[in-house]
Amino acid sequence: MHWAQITVTTTLEASEAVANFLIEMDACGVEHKDVSDTSTSLIAYYPLDDRVNTRLNKLRNFLTKLPSWGLQTHPTKIDLKRIEPEEWTETWKTEIQPQRIGNNLLIVPTWHKISTDDTTVQIRIDPGMAFGTGYHPTTRLSLKMLEQTIKPNYQIADIGTGSGILAIAAVLLGAKHVDAIEIDETAIPVAENNFRINGVEECISLFQGDGIKSLTGKYDIIVGNILTKAIIPIIPYCPSRLKPDGHLIFSGILETELDDVKEVLIENGLECDEVTREAENDIMWIALRAKLAKP
Repeated sequence: MHWAQITVTTTLEASEAVANFLIEMDACGVEHKDVSDTSTSLIAYYPLDDRVNTRLNKLRNFLTKLPSWGLQTHPTKIDLKRIEPEEWTETWKTEIQPQRIGNNLLIVPTWHKISTDDTTVQIRIDPGMAFGTGYHPTTRLSLKMLEQTIKPNYQIADIGTGSGILAIAAVLLGAKHVDAIEIDETAIPVAENNFRINGVEECISLFQGDGIKSLTGKYDIIVGNILTKAIIPIIPYCPSRLKPDGHLIFSGILETELDDVKEVLIENGLECDEVTREAENDIMWIALRAKLAKP
């Protein structure tokens, strides 16, 4: 099979949303390459068939919507190139290497075989198949904070599970059960496959639905590696879903959005008790942990 390589060069600010959209269109891999201090190229791979033009049109329409979400895309350029299958496969696999995160987490692409000690929590993922592979600051921040917060037998809700990486990590770190929610139906089989690869499928219930509103239980941790525009609307639903000593963990927040998120937390009887940051080029990404405020 030949492949279509779609390259989107856009602003760093818009890169996260664009990468997620490329994956939602069933990309068989998304690669990031820095272009300058303010822009990056996102390289996505698709089968070279009659759906390529449809995908290009959807991409153009998506890019026109981003400014209304507060994400500037100018200047943006889209390029299309035909490539041989061997060229894509070998380049993609050699560039994605195992990655250590936090104290004991190790993210391993499925084609790597690696031996680890008994203290290492190894998570096997197919990079590029759904949002959340451990190779973006928002995912790393989520994983680190989850590792620091989780305790044995915790009940967890993973909002916007994507690849399922946070749900997998939660089980391997000792959670009793995880309810994983994903609104995008194309990500569901990806998450299911990753759960099977890691042998955690019996400890995870996977639902397609609209965030925390789809759940009725109470949780020790509610975690979401999603953008601020998705975080703020679900915060009002979280207090009733948290156990008394439970925590929220949200990642995908920009530095400029932190005060807005904190304000909504306070308005809903929650308080932030930890903030962590990781920079990617000129963008500062934030993860925060919150709990029910004391009366």
